[in-house]
Amino acid sequence: MQYLQHHYKTSPFLTSLFTLLAAVLLPVAIHLAPPIQGVPIGALFLPMFYVPLIALILFGKTPALAAAVLSPALNFLISGNDQWSLMILLTVELTVFTFSIGYLREKMSNFWSIILSILLAKGIGAALLLGLGLLPQTPIDYFIQSLGRGWPGIIVLVILGFVMQGKQEKSE
Repeated sequence: MQYLQHHYKTSPFLTSLFTLLAAVLLPVAIHLAPPIQGVPIGALFLPMFYVPLIALILFGKTPALAAAVLSPALNFLISGNDQWSLMILLTVELTVFTFSIGYLREKMSNFWSIILSILLAKGIGAALLLGLGLLPQTPIDYFIQSLGRGWPGIIVLVILGFVMQGKQEKSE
């Protein structure tokens, strides 16, 4: 951990670039797995949220926000996905999640900061649907469905938060 944090301090651009690369490749790798009962693995495990969370804990807001803002567009370009409305929605949700968790981690435990941040991100995503109509779903259906399907990913995010925080505290 100390090596990574030292490397970020000496080369923040390169660290941010590697963070962005990880934020693009991890979801692509996870999406290679077949759907479970017709539900894409990404909708279950929310892999796009992992790297911004890890980057935030290890390196701070700049690499985490770079990953959150840029990875959805790069992911969509690589995968050839033509649902630009979904890319916009994911970008907003990841950005809200990253800003929110960056703020809330200073005020409360990792568990509550992650839970509240994902709820806020999905809530703002649902509000975006209301305002812009990006997907053919009602905002309430989207909110309930994304949380209902994404509970395994939320559990992974909470575990990641605890593990990364514990490793960071040991390295300090």
